[in-house]
Amino acid sequence: MPVAARIHEGVVWSNRDRRTLLDKLSTLLLGLAWDEPLAVVADAYYAAGKCARALLACGQHLVTRVRSNGVAYLPPPASKGPRRGRLALYGMKTRLREWFCGKKKFIKAPSPVYGETGVVLRYYTFDLIWRPLGRLVRFVWVIHPRGRLVLLSTDLTLEGLEIIRLYGWRFKIGVSSTFCG
Repeated sequence: MPVAARIHEGVVWSNRDRRTLLDKLSTLLLGLAWDEPLAVVADAYYAAGKCARALLACGQHLVTRVRSNGVAYLPPPASKGPRRGRLALYGMKTRLREWFCGKKKFIKAPSPVYGETGVVLRYYTFDLIWRPLGRLVRFVWVIHPRGRLVLLSTDLTLEGLEIIRLYGWRFKIGVSSTFCG
């Protein structure tokens, strides 16, 4: 459900304000008093380390769509004994859209999105390191009858279907806010 509404663009009184939309969203959400952790559901524009770091610093989480050209990294391989130099932070780089090729790993399930009855989708969940954060995040690849998308969640305790269900609410919120004025 929408929790706050403010105008982020409009009259600019000074050219010294260098805040981006990511800064404004973080300020808006973190300025509200929350008693418990929440998951911010946002579009791919907000799939940025700056936004995710601000939310994680306050104990909140981000659920978002990943851009079509997104990449992630496997965890680094375990070191076999002592070695010189800095330990590897990232393993092999992987293009997220290429994970759709392994369709045998995908699980069929009825769509958890509100209003979708009789729709069967396929999904796959895997934790990878997302470089903008430098830590593990949960990725969910979704094959829906209307198309494919990759979702990201900073909350590693959420199941794949729960992430899909949460992201499905984004559309209802977006449509309701356009009719509110």
